[in-house]
Amino acid sequence: MTIACARNIAVAVLASSLSGCFDDTPDTGPVKTVDWYKQHEAEREAMLDKCRNNPGELKDDPNCVNAHEAKQASSFGEPTDW
Repeated sequence: MTIACARNIAVAVLASSLSGCFDDTPDTGPVKTVDWYKQHEAEREAMLDKCRNNPGELKDDPNCVNAHEAKQASSFGEPTDW
């Protein structure tokens, strides 16, 4: 009984440690603030291009949201397309 228990624990530990190895969500880097994106137009546009290219995975990414909010604020509240 103790060998089966130890085996189950070993399998659980191995499975949980490998779960992060297969995360293929694109990395958008450290989270930048809306104010940062307002001051860095080129980086904002590059991030928005990346977000537009993969909206299924990146729509709710903090950098995509912040870059989008900065673009809206920069356009004085005019609607913008993602």
